[in-house]
Amino acid sequence: MSYASSTLVADDELVSNSLSAGRNILLTENYVETTDYHGITTFGRTPPIWKDFFQRNMSEKVRGSQMKSSHYTTEYLGNRFRCCLANSQKGWGISMRTLPLKIPSLRDDLQLDWNIIRELTEGAGLTLFAGRMGSGKSTTMAAAIGQLDPRSAQIATVEDPIEVIYPSHSIIQREIGTHVETFAEAIRDCVRQSRTTIVVSEIRDSETANAALLAASTGHSVFATIHADNAFDIYTRMSALIDSRYERVLARNLRGLWWQHVVRFGTAERKPLPVYESLVVDNEARNIFEKGTTALPMLASVMERQKRKNMADVAMGHVMQQRATREEMAEYINRRNRLNNDQ
Repeated sequence: MSYASSTLVADDELVSNSLSAGRNILLTENYVETTDYHGITTFGRTPPIWKDFFQRNMSEKVRGSQMKSSHYTTEYLGNRFRCCLANSQKGWGISMRTLPLKIPSLRDDLQLDWNIIRELTEGAGLTLFAGRMGSGKSTTMAAAIGQLDPRSAQIATVEDPIEVIYPSHSIIQREIGTHVETFAEAIRDCVRQSRTTIVVSEIRDSETANAALLAASTGHSVFATIHADNAFDIYTRMSALIDSRYERVLARNLRGLWWQHVVRFGTAERKPLPVYESLVVDNEARNIFEKGTTALPMLASVMERQKRKNMADVAMGHVMQQRATREEMAEYINRRNRLNNDQ
């Protein structure tokens, strides 16, 4: 039995509409699956114009090897997409993520308050935006960068791929594999280019982690995303990536931690809701970091002193305002392994 025969297939009009609103798209020659901003998934036959797009990408990107994937950005029908073309048991497919056409608005697009994030961006140091895959951390970081004055901030971004195109000519944007070979090389170039603000789309290896940290330690303002399960986990993940001799450098040069997730309800009738927690790394927090990972639960008192909400507080706020039920927010209200005073 084929995948298509065991899945409810939408009509052609619904598929075309879902492609226009798609946030995540899995495109094959004959079938396509889309998931929109609300978490609604639609499966159906690939429309002719999208089949042409698929075949054109196949002819341009597949060069003999049946095991080599291709990662790239492209424009189609007025949208920009981050693409991964890869082979599988079901044949070739393109996994596509729709990229923003403008700088996202923290308030209007993401339902976040700049005043909560602003303090994490001030001065020199390293600010990490964290979350799981698809949590919106890169979008939030891009929106925060959009709040900065590009002339005074002297911004350079290092991305894989370039997700948001900033309109200011003062901002240097470089893409891995297109303009430069590695994140670490690009970060070192930013220092030589007299950039004071360096934006790294993702820290995923030790070389990038070390380069970002060392740039922050020399007085630069560095922003980056990293995969983490909660705010408690950010320092642990970064610490595991850096060279052990830089452990104290990390504690002294972290500036801010931001963790988030976006709860989607699978219906257009309800807006997705952000759940987040954050910490300004002040002297008290640095002292805790220098004590090691076993002392991290003590950060809960720092968050409380800073009057910053943890994810349980934010989730309960949505429940109290009747935006979501307690069951829908249960994962975030449950405080196990998170920054809170119960630890």
